[in-house]
Amino acid sequence: MKPDLRMELYLAFLLLGADPILLGAVAAWREGADEKEVLADLSNWNQAKLLEMKEWLSTMTGSELEAAQERIRQYEDAREALKQAA
Repeated sequence: MKPDLRMELYLAFLLLGADPILLGAVAAWREGADEKEVLADLSNWNQAKLLEMKEWLSTMTGSELEAAQERIRQYEDAREALKQAA
């Protein structure tokens, strides 16, 4: 992937207020880190974030709960599609 695209992705995550650990993984990738290591870091971050979101569901109500459930559903659907493609 071209360096300018990597930078734009990093900047988009930055503006969205991404978690510092996630930003660090993307920054390492942007700077040329081994892609397998970056993939492992991102996968670990995603799994941890998913568990965190699921733990917080019981504290949410209304539209906040619905939005979180929808993001979890989209994540799990995408993860399943990835497994089936492999």
